[in-house]
Amino acid sequence: MRCCITLLLAFYGSLTSAGDVSFSREVAPILQRHCVACHKEGKAKGKYRLDTYEQLREELEPGDLESELLFRITTEDEEERMPAEADPLAGSEINVIRKWVAEGAEYDGEDPAALLASIIPMKDHPAAPESYPRPLGVTAMVFGGEGRKLYTGGYHEILVWNPEDGSLLERIPNNGQRTYGLDLSPDGEQLAAATGAPGQAGEVRIFESRTGRVVATPFRGDDTVLTVAFGPGGKRLAYGGVDGKMRIVETDTWRESLLVASHSDWITSVSWHEDGKRLVTASRDKMTKVYDVTSGKKLSAFSGHPGGVRGAAFHPNGEEVLSSGDHGHFFLWRIKDGKKAADRAKFEGPVLRLLRSGNGFFTSAPGGMVVQFNLESQQRVREFRIESREGAEAPTVSSCASHGPWLAVGTLDGRVAVFNTENGEKRNAFVAKP
Repeated sequence: MRCCITLLLAFYGSLTSAGDVSFSREVAPILQRHCVACHKEGKAKGKYRLDTYEQLREELEPGDLESELLFRITTEDEEERMPAEADPLAGSEINVIRKWVAEGAEYDGEDPAALLASIIPMKDHPAAPESYPRPLGVTAMVFGGEGRKLYTGGYHEILVWNPEDGSLLERIPNNGQRTYGLDLSPDGEQLAAATGAPGQAGEVRIFESRTGRVVATPFRGDDTVLTVAFGPGGKRLAYGGVDGKMRIVETDTWRESLLVASHSDWITSVSWHEDGKRLVTASRDKMTKVYDVTSGKKLSAFSGHPGGVRGAAFHPNGEEVLSSGDHGHFFLWRIKDGKKAADRAKFEGPVLRLLRSGNGFFTSAPGGMVVQFNLESQQRVREFRIESREGAEAPTVSSCASHGPWLAVGTLDGRVAVFNTENGEKRNAFVAKP
């Protein structure tokens, strides 16, 4: 055995002259593709974490070609081999990892504790297909251009529509695989996208709204980012996602100024108070929480949700929060004591979206419906419904956006409808598919 190891070390040592293996450029992408989804913070199968170099080094020693890691990726025993219940690594990928270990398992990044996804050199995202074979769910949208544009998420791109006639105006490329949150800066100059590929990668990407040029990518992680929101003055951007952490970056430098491990499950929504000093988060862990955005101190929390929470927003009085979610309730609760003040509605199914605008609060509801509530009293004003396709079940509302009197509603079957919130009339409807 010792002789074999010596020969292997000699063999890989002879390859070093052809160029040392780069951890960030060659090894990290392999681990990110195949391993991190099951071996990361909060989901470490077998108690192995491989989402940072620091964690990886705990599982191997430089030069040790009989480590547990190498055994797991090379064994022919399907019960022992990683990745589990998936195709084995390609021989070329295994050789890269072996050679790196033989060379000393060195690190060529800056922070050994940084997520692998953040140290892999940036590459352009794949180009979107010229024409989609089928519609994608409209999981994010926002109005821009004084209501003359409607941005929606596409496949590795952001699509820009004319809400008047449903025509496709622009396609903004070089985005994450799917988009789950969109927001425009208060001056309309920058578009923020929360994106990702579940279990593989997540990004917050900033575009110049006029040209589609990538301005910054302030966050890259190993799972999906679900929500993003500019602060009232546009100087801060908040976001959260599958990792349960709420982050804020300063928009002049795009550097992180606050990180709070705020929830034990997905953060599904972040929403700012009008004063820009507080922020409320909603999570699948059945909690909503209010934070001071300067110190990161938790100011209040409401634990009265019987299911996951999908949305939360401040009441105009600044002292209460409205929240809704999988449980179907639309709750009003007090910040000062975290107690329920009222149950404004109970729907027979999940409320996946909650939107606050100048014309009220809007909640999705089962049956392809969005309900409008008065901003001050939360009394029902009217309902907006997207019809079912012939022979199909009622569509699921997956996103909402508003501008002035207009409300845009997106569905998981790829449709968009635009309504007038002052009289309930439908302005337009189209399929959001290039």
